[in-house]
This record gives sequence, structure tokens and C-alpha cells, in this order.
Amino acid sequence: MGTLGRFFSPRDLRVINSFNGELMGDVIQTEVLIYKMAPSEMKTNIYGESSPETGKLFYPGVEATALIDRADIDTDYTEFGPDRNQSVVFKFRENVLKLVNLYPEVGDIIRFNERYHEIDNVVQEQFLGGQEDKSHSIIVNTHYSRLTKLSFVERQG
Repeated sequence: MGTLGRFFSPRDLRVINSFNGELMGDVIQTEVLIYKMAPSEMKTNIYGESSPETGKLFYPGVEATALIDRADIDTDYTEFGPDRNQSVVFKFRENVLKLVNLYPEVGDIIRFNERYHEIDNVVQEQFLGGQEDKSHSIIVNTHYSRLTKLSFVERQG
């Protein structure tokens, strides 16, 4: 271990988490809903894909606060009409997600600004003080999804 995180104490971590919690909860206040996919509830075909009749099934959404980076919406015009694309990055505090027992995964849906974004990638590599045991945030890369059917099932406790 190098000297980068040597003097980074648990007290420092508590102070940073306190400031970030107040900033995101009281000042920024950008709330999103995270819908976890319910693979055990889905009917699948022989390839393991969800059936076209039911589509993907999701548990009810869980609220979380996030910092959001949005790219501009691109519109592609094809012979079938316009198709809109947008990449959005959601940044969550890891402590908050642990409190509600939630870990975003590829395929889950995030609802923000009355739009649905499907998770493409989850990054959990922001370590405070360079120390792996002080993981700070979870960064989620998504794309705008046009979902005609959303089916939600009761979350298993």
C-alpha cells in the first residue's frame, strides 16, 4: 500500500459521508426510482429471453437520490421514423443503496424525468483515499429505453 491513503481515517469517511448526504438529500434532491428486474417471475423462451407477450417483469421501484449526467438527445431518422437515443450516467452514494438493500445491475430500469433508462454498466471503483475498503459511490451507465410494457410484481422481502 502506498502513502496515498495512509492518513485517511474512519472519522474522515464519516465527515465526507455526512456532507455528501446533506448535499444530495437537502440541496440537490434529485430522486429517481430504481426497478429491479424479476427474472424468476418471467416466462422465457428456449434461449432464456423474456417472452414477447409478457415482456420483462420488474419489482416495484425503490427511491434513491443521485447525481445525473445527461448527454444530449440524438434523433436518428430511418425509414421507420425517428428514433431517439440518450446516454445518462447516474451516480449513487453506496451507503444509501446499502441501507435499502439495493444493488443496481445490468438490465434494471431507472425512472428519471418521466423516462425509463436501462442499465448498461455498473462501476464501483471510486475509493476514498485510494483504499479499496472505503468504496464511496456506484456509477451506473444507462441508455434511454422506449418501453411499451412495464410489468411490476411485488418485491420479495
